[in-house]
Amino acid sequence: MRLTLAALLSDAWAMFRRDADLLLRIAGLFFFVPTYALLLLTAPLPMPDDTIVDTQARAQAWMTALDGWVGDYGLGSVGAYAITYLGLAVLFCLFLDAERPTLGVAIQRAARRFPRFILAMVVVSIPAGAGMYVLLLPGLWLMSRFMLAGPVLFAEPQTGAMQAVGASWRMTRRGQLGLLGAIVTIYLAAILAGQPFMLLSHYLGGEGGGNPLGIAIADACAAGVAMLTQLAGGLVAIVAYRRLSAIPAA
Repeated sequence: MRLTLAALLSDAWAMFRRDADLLLRIAGLFFFVPTYALLLLTAPLPMPDDTIVDTQARAQAWMTALDGWVGDYGLGSVGAYAITYLGLAVLFCLFLDAERPTLGVAIQRAARRFPRFILAMVVVSIPAGAGMYVLLLPGLWLMSRFMLAGPVLFAEPQTGAMQAVGASWRMTRRGQLGLLGAIVTIYLAAILAGQPFMLLSHYLGGEGGGNPLGIAIADACAAGVAMLTQLAGGLVAIVAYRRLSAIPAA
């Protein structure tokens, strides 16, 4: 069974068409709501002020601004991201648990396994995030290599967090180009579809005269794009695990 970009996207689309009602209800609650809340209720993350010439002073001013942002919005942001990751865990449990649980049971099991799941996500985000910071493509490649850590935890419930990370790295040796292509496709689609709404929201909040209704609509559209992006990533991870787990180890 080949792991190509076309096969991954085709399988993910077939899953979505078959279970669209259930998937959209899960995505709306766990992906859209927290993302929309973050966009509406938190200020943008502070960036270094380029008008400050002195490097040390600019860094100090940036750290001060970051400390203030964390104090104001840090707890809420952590909560929103935790809800999003719980939604991913529910998806993996629903479609990869051998017992094929109902939604209510899947939520309960996802909550019980959430500490292991979030630990695995934190572990994989460190190298992937560093790769994205240094150069985009290496970061996306690392994301594709670690994308099966979550599915492994729910398809093989006795697996620990670090074991799942290692299993993902081993499994994704096969079909790396297909996995990377899927990650790049989702990433670029999210940027191209979501960035215009983010720019519009920023404009309406500043030069546009502060239009609350317009900002709310633009932020809702941006949150909708983020919701579909997160759902697409989860579905691709599920179908990738299914395909790779059906291939005998080399």
